[in-house]
Amino acid sequence: MALIIGDQTAGTGMSKAIYDQLRSVLEPELGELSEEARSQLRQSWQKLAYAIARGVIEHITANMEVVGIQTKGTVNASELVFTQSNDGTGHIK
Repeated sequence: MALIIGDQTAGTGMSKAIYDQLRSVLEPELGELSEEARSQLRQSWQKLAYAIARGVIEHITANMEVVGIQTKGTVNASELVFTQSNDGTGHIK
């Protein structure tokens, strides 16, 4: 699975997942705010979600380590083929 940041409108990727959670947790607390005020808050949450997603994904891709992967292969004069022996589950730290 690819790590996709998304965009500042939180329409895709991790930024959307974070925005959806922010909205589900925070929006019920807004009470009697006007729709205009709610819209401004949502735009701020979208930017916040994007910033969080970008920071998390950039940190993960810069610092993750993949360990314990084994490969096997066949070597002959015209071709070199390696096959991963597992799906990688449990090998990210």
